[in-house]
Amino acid sequence: MRVLLLSHSSAVENLGGAELSMLQMIDNWRTYDPSVEIMVVSRSPVGLLQPELERRAVPWMNLEFGSWVLPQLIVAPEDVYRTARHDFLATKALVRLIQEFRPDIVATNTIVAPWAALAAKMVGVPHVWFPSEYGDDHEFAIGVDHTFEDLGALSDLVVTNSAALKTYLSRWIADDKMAVLYPALDFSDIAHRVKDTPPEWSNPFSTLPETLRVVCVGRIAPSKGQTRLVRAIAELKKQNVRVEAALVGSARDRDLASIRRLIDELDVGDRIVLTGETANPFSYIAAADIGVVVSVSEGFGRVTVEYLAAGKPVVAARVGATPELVADGRTGILYDPADDSALVEALLTYHRDPASLAAHGAAALAGVDEIVNRNTLSAIVRQIEGCIAAGSAPIERMPHLVVSWMTLPATAQQMFGDVGALVDPHDSVTWTVGNALARPLRVGRRAAGRIVRRVVPRSIRNGWRA
Repeated sequence: MRVLLLSHSSAVENLGGAELSMLQMIDNWRTYDPSVEIMVVSRSPVGLLQPELERRAVPWMNLEFGSWVLPQLIVAPEDVYRTARHDFLATKALVRLIQEFRPDIVATNTIVAPWAALAAKMVGVPHVWFPSEYGDDHEFAIGVDHTFEDLGALSDLVVTNSAALKTYLSRWIADDKMAVLYPALDFSDIAHRVKDTPPEWSNPFSTLPETLRVVCVGRIAPSKGQTRLVRAIAELKKQNVRVEAALVGSARDRDLASIRRLIDELDVGDRIVLTGETANPFSYIAAADIGVVVSVSEGFGRVTVEYLAAGKPVVAARVGATPELVADGRTGILYDPADDSALVEALLTYHRDPASLAAHGAAALAGVDEIVNRNTLSAIVRQIEGCIAAGSAPIERMPHLVVSWMTLPATAQQMFGDVGALVDPHDSVTWTVGNALARPLRVGRRAAGRIVRRVVPRSIRNGWRA
């Protein structure tokens, strides 16, 4: 089997969950079927993903393309036109690549880039989409409904990373066209990863008694919800309850400055440590009593399973796939994200009851294997083989994306008009004056034509034309 796989990111700053899951899926797929050939196409520029692909001897190429799901919509006509041009050229390049590489199946690993799906449909090669997110903190260029309708229309199989995401997408995509595959996770070396402490590592937690130690791993950003944890710790401090937290993850400068301001405003600098990015968060996880997930949009929640694999109970919002992973009251506590006091109460429960903390940690460790093996790659590969055998299904309607491209001439006209490069000739002085001067000539020409038609026989006039 030959697979052409589109990844949206080259992971310029750090390898995120989507890239790690894709790499692990490639590893598992090649283990399951050593004959499979996989080529990866990722977005320019080259980043941290390419060395990992080269280490695995996986061929790759980079391509310049945009997104139809963005943090902020592109609205300026010149930006809309330029972006669409790049995306159209990327689609054409993918068409040529598919024709040259001749894959049996084309796959897309993100909801934000439909270009490989569109190219596969144009060539007539089956396509499988691996969506892993809701896109809650992003804008949809053609709207949520049209985006997910196109996602289903352009794919022969849609494989979500959780049952929750599958249920969400079922409002746009037929259920029999979807399947679930959890991200590939390997915790066979968990003991080594826990003990593999970097030389510069220092324990972020104090040794004070009656302290609940919390770790929260993930990129620090408004959509990830770390501010909720900061506010909860501040509220517990008012109640003389000591909860300490290590926020482990990278952050953009403005997001880092924002959360630091909040920590200072709420006077919890003695309770919260910002560790920055680390290649191995398990040292921090092992030093904590519990792991916390405060995001309210989790397609799967890779870090949630990492907490469980380290034997740590999880406190998490009852949203997305989290209830599939955390057994409320057995391996952790799920709280209502709409209730500001719910996170406070969940932390307070573990602070007051060390016995449940130990019991839930043991249950978390015992149950992680069942989660890891719940949805198998082998079943998905068999479904993909069925898609290859059936061939690319005919598309029933024109994709909304293509319809949106048809509005681009109007976008271009607006763009040229905005910069003064497009002038309606009927509004110009030159046209007005020239039209007035030419009017007598047009009148005389029409009068002469009437005289000729009355005086000269038709046979002679036809001879002149000949």
